[in-house]
Amino acid sequence: MLLDDIIDLATDDKHPITTLLRKCLVLAHQLGNERLKTWANGELNGYDSAENLPEYRVIPAGATGLFVGPGWGRFQQGIPSIALEEQHRKFAESVEVAQSVGTLEHMLTSGSDSSNIAFQWNDNLVVLYRDKLTRGWQLWSAHQTVPKSAIAGIVDTVRTRVLNMALQIRSEIGDKDEDLRKITAEESKKVDQTIVNNIYGGNVYLSSGSSTMTATTVQQEQQNIVAGDWEHLAKVLLNAGISEPELNELSTAVKGDGKTIGARVKGWIEKTAPKVLSGGVKVGVAVGQSLLLEYLKQYYGLSR
Repeated sequence: MLLDDIIDLATDDKHPITTLLRKCLVLAHQLGNERLKTWANGELNGYDSAENLPEYRVIPAGATGLFVGPGWGRFQQGIPSIALEEQHRKFAESVEVAQSVGTLEHMLTSGSDSSNIAFQWNDNLVVLYRDKLTRGWQLWSAHQTVPKSAIAGIVDTVRTRVLNMALQIRSEIGDKDEDLRKITAEESKKVDQTIVNNIYGGNVYLSSGSSTMTATTVQQEQQNIVAGDWEHLAKVLLNAGISEPELNELSTAVKGDGKTIGARVKGWIEKTAPKVLSGGVKVGVAVGQSLLLEYLKQYYGLSR
């Protein structure tokens, strides 16, 4: 039985995790579930954008730079994130591990005996900061170091999430393959929620073309904001995951732009969109921008 095979593979780490994930693709096909298919393909093929990256694939990690100076002298030094432009600070704070899970397994079993793995900065980023960090010395290369145990943790998380999902689906639907092919609409909703809870950890990251939930669907959940009512707007934005400091930034932008949605407010929307929640669910950047813009249109009285 398919679920039994998945449970066996998830509990035995001697089998390649890619085999387990391909079984998940078969399960997704039998259930007709796009969420599971999208996640399994992301793990098998790697993730193509940061907004689709599951939270367990973001690992805290500082940056270290190799600097070259007079007489080809050189030294290594940590790079504080505050020294970078805001949009680049993540490169000195965390590593977004987007590689396929098969590549991660290979990282753990090949290479040196070092207990760490170095993630190199992109050459373009190095060139951008070549002369900006230390006077008289040039940044020659930079990397972020992640312990192999953290990479192993990603692989283990994938196995555990699949195991919990399979066990719950089996208890709710049954363990026979024909049970999976003949689920009712109500059972399909229950399975989808099981996948969200166990695979996505309760968070679904939405982006164009990668989810059954679209910007239009999300916008149906909006509240009607009274024009000019800052307290009402602030309450809605706090519920959407926006922090107090970010609200203060918006207040400054609104005052700066006057009675229209100008460059300051638009800049705030673009910067804050990745943090937006809808119904407790984290959404993609495009959907987040759409939501924030609609909230502010209502505040300015432009959506009536």
